[in-house]
Amino acid sequence: MTAEPPPGQNPYGSAPPPPPPGAYPPPGGYGAPQGAPLPPGVPAPLAEWWERLVARIIDSVIFGVVYLILSIALGVASGSFLTGFIASLIAYGAYAAYDYVLHSKDGQTIGKKIMKIQLVALGGGPLDSSVVMRRSAVYPGVFVLYGIPLVGLLASLFALATGVFILVDKPLQQGLHDKVAGTVVVKAPR
Repeated sequence: MTAEPPPGQNPYGSAPPPPPPGAYPPPGGYGAPQGAPLPPGVPAPLAEWWERLVARIIDSVIFGVVYLILSIALGVASGSFLTGFIASLIAYGAYAAYDYVLHSKDGQTIGKKIMKIQLVALGGGPLDSSVVMRRSAVYPGVFVLYGIPLVGLLASLFALATGVFILVDKPLQQGLHDKVAGTVVVKAPR
C-alpha cells in the first residue's frame, strides 16, 4: 500500500500541465508569486508614478486657487516684487502646512485620497511628525522661495529633479523629499 501525497500535490510526481493558450493560471499560479515582489522595507505595493503625479496636480490646483486669491487680494498685478513675494510666501507656506497636516493625520492629502495612495514610513513604522515635517519642508516647502528671482528658478529645478527621481529611483521610486524623510508612497488599503 502506498501513502497518498499531501493535498494539492500531483500524485504522479510530475509538474502540472501548463494552462491552455490564452487562459489564466489558477490563483497562486504554479509556484510563482502573484505580482512583483515588494522591495525590502515597503509594507504594500508602491504607487505608480502617474498616480503620484495626478495626486500632486489635484493638490496643486487647490493651492493654485489660494495663490490666485492671495495675489488678487495683495495686488500682485501691480507688479511689485514685495507683494508677489508675500503672496508666494503665504500661499506656498500654506501648501507646505497642508501637506504636513494631512500627511500627519493619515498619510494622505486630498489628491492622495482621490488616487487611493498613501504615504508610509520606510520599514512600515508609523509616520511621526518629524518625518512628515522634513518631507513637507523639502517639498513643497521649497516653493516658499518661489517669489525670489533666480532662487525661484532653482526651486523649480529642484521640483523637477524630485519628479525625475521618482521615475528613475529603483526599486523604491522615492523623490528627493522621500529620501530625506525615509518615506515611500504606496497603494492605500482598500
